[in-house]
Amino acid sequence: MIELEHNISLIENKYLNTFSNYCMRLFSHSHIPSHDHTHHLRVWKYSKEILRTLSKDYTITDNLIESCLIASMFHDTGLSINHNENHGIESRKICNNFFSENSIPKPKKFNDTLNAIEKHDDKNYKDINSSPETVLSIICNADDLDAFGKIGVIRYTEIYFLRGTNLNDLPKLVIQNLDKRFLNFERTYKQFTNFYEKYKERYLITRVFFQEMIREEL
Repeated sequence: MIELEHNISLIENKYLNTFSNYCMRLFSHSHIPSHDHTHHLRVWKYSKEILRTLSKDYTITDNLIESCLIASMFHDTGLSINHNENHGIESRKICNNFFSENSIPKPKKFNDTLNAIEKHDDKNYKDINSSPETVLSIICNADDLDAFGKIGVIRYTEIYFLRGTNLNDLPKLVIQNLDKRFLNFERTYKQFTNFYEKYKERYLITRVFFQEMIREEL
């Protein structure tokens, strides 16, 4: 674990401020507080927690840490252009262009990172294989963890309204999406008991809130 923390720190020193500042500039022209640069920083925080959890059973390489940081900081940048669920395509372009335009050497398995950025918001999870130590699996789950808890209530409400969702339809649509996220999380991390129980509790906070909205409508 000490070696992992050291490697995470080195990679953060290499990239994090540059990517965070760029992400902040992107969203300075798009008022989406629930998905701005602070969301990207939270997803990186969750990615690190996942990497630490997985390190109990898997070897965590520097390439994987690097890929997770890049994907965390670029996965939702496409929302600055497109509020729809397919914003990952735009996020992929933004990431690739940023590296090219700033002459930043593209790391190993950069294409896997770009694929994870593009496909992170597919909540049918059809492109995620059964192995949890891939950048796609990690970034999908890290993004999902930020949809759990009280902050998840805010995130869901804002982005669904931006997509034109009617208030009366909001709770059922959120619960459908939330349950898909949790089931994927459960499939991947249930064996890590403490980690799983921590985020199951947060998932239930979000679900109960929207379930109560449905009851109030009745």
